[in-house]
Amino acid sequence: MTRPSQTSPHHLRPALRVGVTAGLTLALAAIAQQAPSSPGMRALGTFIIMMGFGVAGYFAARRSGVLHRNAGYSVGALSGLIAGLCVSCAFVVASLLQSFDPASVERLQAEVAQQLSPLQVQQMEAANIDLGTLTQFSLALSIACCGLGFPIAGLTLGALGGASGAMRNHRA
Repeated sequence: MTRPSQTSPHHLRPALRVGVTAGLTLALAAIAQQAPSSPGMRALGTFIIMMGFGVAGYFAARRSGVLHRNAGYSVGALSGLIAGLCVSCAFVVASLLQSFDPASVERLQAEVAQQLSPLQVQQMEAANIDLGTLTQFSLALSIACCGLGFPIAGLTLGALGGASGAMRNHRA
């Protein structure tokens, strides 16, 4: 027999459903974020994705009916992790596709060049590093960091949202 604060299998089904639904929705936001736009729009996309992880955890806890914060953490973390994995996969695929498109690579090179100071350009020339190499390194680093970062952020923010949703269930 499980204690009321523990999650049971019937609590996990809603978390899985909410996680997949939120993950697919947020994956669309991650793909749209890769489209050429201003840095402000990219920041807004990142904010929407991060908020979505917390909202996914909240709704997972609400739908599962958990009444205790600890159970809400678990249900929300599961939902957020699933959503984070979906977003991570979409981001990695979109970034990889972008790396094979010459027009996208040129746009990325222009963005990287804008961010470099004249001193940094001199240092790159002295080290025989061309802008194309730096751009590919930047893209690979972005794929690696976001590929790992989105699931971790989903897990963390989903757990916080889940705890909030459980406390809301407890009050109702």
